[in-house]
Amino acid sequence: MALKDIFRKLSNHIGTHKVHLCPQVKGRLVNNGQPLANIRIARGLYYSDGKYTEDECYTDSDGNFTMPEMSLRSSQPALLIAEQFTSQRIFAHHNNNQYLLWASRNSGIKPIKEFAIKLQSLHGDIKDDEVYFGFNNKEHTSPFKSLSICRWEDDFYIIDPEAEFSKMAKGALEE
Repeated sequence: MALKDIFRKLSNHIGTHKVHLCPQVKGRLVNNGQPLANIRIARGLYYSDGKYTEDECYTDSDGNFTMPEMSLRSSQPALLIAEQFTSQRIFAHHNNNQYLLWASRNSGIKPIKEFAIKLQSLHGDIKDDEVYFGFNNKEHTSPFKSLSICRWEDDFYIIDPEAEFSKMAKGALEE
């Protein structure tokens, strides 16, 4: 490991506030319903102050994988004018292809229950297309949004990005 990477990892433990980056992740990866064994799952977690962490795991013989909850320490939450957000990216690597299991950006530094529920059931089939989707935000009327090849039976609806952009543009023009 390069010296700069060692210092970066050490700096993730320095700061006055705990920043929650990601809840525990549990999932399963398949290809047309058949389990994919020994597939590398890579996760990148980023905080708005520039700190980040990366880790990986491998699927077992049934395609299952687990990744631990992650957090870091930062002094940025003490700043009054700083925008605070975290970003999560989780990819599966199979046969020189990369499959997006999860990509999101969240406001704040505290765990979000709705994200934890989704990330505890990250079941993806590499035959499925990547979609932009929404799920309920119990705190606000605006839904949470993410990208993934995964699907959920509950609290999951696909969003048409072009229609979403047109709706935003129309609202901006009417103001």
